[in-house]
Amino acid sequence: MKKTLLFATDLDGTLLRSDGSFSSQDLNSLRLLRDSGCIVVLATGRSPLSLKKCLNGRELPVDWYVLSSGAGILDNRWNVSFSKSLSASHTLQIYNAFIEAGITDISIQGVFPDAHILFWMEGLFCLDFRKRLAYYREFSKKIDNPEIPATEVIGFVSPEEADSVIFELEKTIGKDFSIIRATSPIDHKTVWIEVFAKGVNKASACDVVRNQFHISKQNTAAVGNDWNDIQMLRWAHSSYITANAPEPLLHEFTKVPSNELNGVTVAVNHWLKTL
Repeated sequence: MKKTLLFATDLDGTLLRSDGSFSSQDLNSLRLLRDSGCIVVLATGRSPLSLKKCLNGRELPVDWYVLSSGAGILDNRWNVSFSKSLSASHTLQIYNAFIEAGITDISIQGVFPDAHILFWMEGLFCLDFRKRLAYYREFSKKIDNPEIPATEVIGFVSPEEADSVIFELEKTIGKDFSIIRATSPIDHKTVWIEVFAKGVNKASACDVVRNQFHISKQNTAAVGNDWNDIQMLRWAHSSYITANAPEPLLHEFTKVPSNELNGVTVAVNHWLKTL
């Protein structure tokens, strides 16, 4: 069957419920999409290892995985089909930009697909950062020099300082790198400012898949729930935001129920009616 449609969904807070389960109704909606000639893309900030841990052997009705917020793409057999990383000199440049902006809680993620490996240096260590270090204890490595290749560099900041730090980073390194805001999945409050190679985001990765199958932009849709979904939602022709999203995002995209109330299914049904 020729694939003529593309539907992309975020994972945490969108397809995945807060208790770590999936709605059978949402999964069935994705299966029906695939049966009707639609490419289904799961687009998440998680690394391959983090996603495997989350799924814990469960299979999703998905054709492609956009991981690490677009730094890598895997097919549904977990083969890497695309990746884009930072050079050692670029990682050092980003690290120094964070330090100049007053941010010392910084993690450097290993080169994709090993983006779960966390390199760190001495910092103030906010609680969210300490919890992340503890969670990835077996994959955490203290280093003395941040000049190493990486998938991304993450700065951990409070919600109150996030806008000003992002503004400073956009001025100093914004033309050379992709700066993405995300909400911590640990405390659901701390802002992770993630810096990738230029052009990396969920939208650009979804577009790689779209172009591979020659799908028209008119036949694309996406659903998400957080700041790191903005590029993908603005890229898609039809865009949906779940009710559990931050308030500012609820006014830009078509609102659907939360991840607890089959928001993905509602988005799918609404989209199909518009085609």
